[in-house]
Amino acid sequence: MKNRYYRFFREDKKALVLAFDHASHGDAWVDPAKVIRGAREGGMDGILTTYGVINNFRKEIGKMGVMLRMDVLGSALGKKDPILGQAMESPYTVEDALRLGADGVMTMGIIGCNYDGDNVRYIAKVASDCDKYGLICASEVLPNGFSSDPEDRSVRAMNVACRLGAEVGLDIVKTAFVEPVEEFKKIVENCYTDVLALGGAKVDDDRAVLQNAKDAMDAGCKGLMIGRNVWGHSNIAGMARALGAVVHGNATVDEAMKELEK
Repeated sequence: MKNRYYRFFREDKKALVLAFDHASHGDAWVDPAKVIRGAREGGMDGILTTYGVINNFRKEIGKMGVMLRMDVLGSALGKKDPILGQAMESPYTVEDALRLGADGVMTMGIIGCNYDGDNVRYIAKVASDCDKYGLICASEVLPNGFSSDPEDRSVRAMNVACRLGAEVGLDIVKTAFVEPVEEFKKIVENCYTDVLALGGAKVDDDRAVLQNAKDAMDAGCKGLMIGRNVWGHSNIAGMARALGAVVHGNATVDEAMKELEK
């Protein structure tokens, strides 16, 4: 058993992780210290972030579980599609993550694209390397990236994504929750490792964010890895508390909404 598991997952075996790796392409106007302090105040369990943030904001991160984003896909000024236009790879090693003091790593795991085989071998190799050092290995496994094609979010496609993640040795599969709940529940049950739902695009509807979180938990997900809808919120700590009420407290959406009012 990897002891670092409990840096992210509480005794209820559920986790609420801040995804704060969106600035990896450089196009961001946000203060990491403010974001991390708000997430900690709101009770988030861990953080997924970049090499630079881990290196420079250790005090703010404190005792949160720390996951290094391994992929460096290019800058926001690049002309190539960073997700589908290249095979996934990392300039960092698992040893780098260990030296940073990270508890785990996260890779992109884009399947079904022209680089399908390369990407699957990439995440499998990282998973194997993590086992050598007892680090948690997670991957964002998505059919054709952030595709809007219904076929890429079908029951079969999402089942392939989640089950593949388990088969190559991941400790955590991060993927998109798709409705209906009962169908996604079958997918989660068929994946014998932990599934965390990603938070998705920024929306200006707190109730919708919390409803999506509730549906994902009802489908059997072990928690959330959520970014923009927390760090882009005017009340970071409040949204973190509200999501924590859903993930750890099994709160209704109405109950969770009250956390935003505190």
